Amino acid sequence: MSAGKILAAEYRNMAMLKFVGEVRVVMSSTLDNYCNTLYRRGILDAMVVDMSETLSIDSTALGMLAKMSIQLRNRFNVMPTIVSPNADITKILRSMSFDAICDIVSSVPKQQMQFSELRLRTESEETVRDKVIDAHLTLMAMSEQNRLEFQDLVSALKQQS
Repeated sequence: MSAGKILAAEYRNMAMLKFVGEVRVVMSSTLDNYCNTLYRRGILDAMVVDMSETLSIDSTALGMLAKMSIQLRNRFNVMPTIVSPNADITKILRSMSFDAICDIVSSVPKQQMQFSELRLRTESEETVRDKVIDAHLTLMAMSEQNRLEFQDLVSALKQQS
């Protein structure tokens, strides 16, 4: 298993995330915290998520990414760009309807950015479960296929609450 990490950079009114390695549920609090700082900004002109070094991404991380995309559109009228040169990851993104809420491109931006690693945040099992449920509810709202795929998982997690 390749340890994953999330890197962040900013340039003027553009924010950029870079997912490296395996992006998993344990990173949901880290991603959520970063997104909450984005939402408090006065101006955001662009958001890029670079997945050129992503080996895999789980459904919770995808749900968090979808939630971020929707929030950025609602708050700043910004449609994030996802850079995904990996055909397998692009296929997952498209199959889960990300092309409706993000621009998906295959090439990495030319702009050299100075990234810093986001510190991994840990939270209680209950808080993480709530984030997992919320992430999957977001995915379920994106398409009927997603709803069918994740409804049992969400039901089971809600019963644990």
